[in-house]
Amino acid sequence: MSNRNNSQYFRLGIFVMIGAAALVALVLIFGARNLFSKTITIETYIKESVQGLDVGAPVRFRGVRIGQISFIGLSGDLYERDVPRSHRKQYVVVRMNVTRTDSDDEARAYFEKLVNDGLRAQIRGQGITGINYMELDFVKDPANLRVLHYEWTPEYIVVPSQPSPVNILLDNVEDALNNFNKLNLADTQAKVDVLLDNLNGMVAGTDGKNGGLNSSVSELNQLLNKVNKATNNQELAVMIEQLTASIVVLRQTLTSMQGDLSVSADNVRQITDNVNDLSQKANQYPSWLLFGQPPKKVSP
Repeated sequence: MSNRNNSQYFRLGIFVMIGAAALVALVLIFGARNLFSKTITIETYIKESVQGLDVGAPVRFRGVRIGQISFIGLSGDLYERDVPRSHRKQYVVVRMNVTRTDSDDEARAYFEKLVNDGLRAQIRGQGITGINYMELDFVKDPANLRVLHYEWTPEYIVVPSQPSPVNILLDNVEDALNNFNKLNLADTQAKVDVLLDNLNGMVAGTDGKNGGLNSSVSELNQLLNKVNKATNNQELAVMIEQLTASIVVLRQTLTSMQGDLSVSADNVRQITDNVNDLSQKANQYPSWLLFGQPPKKVSP
C-alpha cells in the first residue's frame, strides 16, 4: 500500500517538475529578448483619459515596436505630494521602457535631440478592440503644438505628448457646436426673410410704382422686336445704300477739291509775296509809285 502511494507521489512530482520546466522555458523563449536587452526609461504627461492603455502595452516608433509601457500613474502621487490638492496638475504619467544599444548618457542625449527635432508621444488605438498603444513620431511644426506645463523635476527624459486623434476630432466637434450655439438664428432668419422680400419686390415690383425685373424684361423684348422689324425693313436697306453712295461721292469731291485748294493756296502765297515787295519799295522810295524809277543821286 505504501509502495503504491509512493509511486503515485513520485509520478506527480515528476509531472509538476516537467510543467515547471516547460513554463520556465516558455518564459525564457518569449522574454529572453527583454531580459537580456538594454532599455532606457522615458516618460510623458497626458491631460486626457488613457482608457485602454495598460502596463505592458507596446511602444512603437512609426509602427515599429521599440519598447513597452512600464508604469501608469498620476502626477499628484509622484511629483505633487507637497502641493495642495486644489493646485495639482493631475496629469497622467506614462513611463516607457525603450530598447537602446548604447550607454545611458548617449541614449539620453539622443532622445533629447529627438525631442528638440519634434518627437511627440500619442495614444493610438488598435482597430476596434479597444486596446491602445503608445506611438512615437515626429510632428511637422512642433512650435505650434501646446506643451503641458509642469514645475517639478522629472526623474526621466520627458517626451511631450499630443492629443489622440479621437480627442482632436471630439475637440473640433465641440468647438463647432459651441460656435453654432453662439449663432443668433432668430436674427439671421429675420434678415434672410427681409432679403427674400427685397428680392421678390425687385423681381415682381412693389406698390405699383415699378414693374420690377419682369416688366423690364418684357419692355426689353418689345424693344428688340422693334429693332428686328426695323432691320428687316426694305426701305431702311435702300436708305442705307443711298447713304453709302452719298458718302462715296462726297469723298471723291473732297479729294478733287483738295488739289484745287493746293493751287489756290500757292497763288495766294505768290500774291502775298508781291504785295510785300511792293510795300517795302513804297516805304523806301515813296516817289517810285508816281515816277517809276527812283531819283538820281545828287553829288554835292
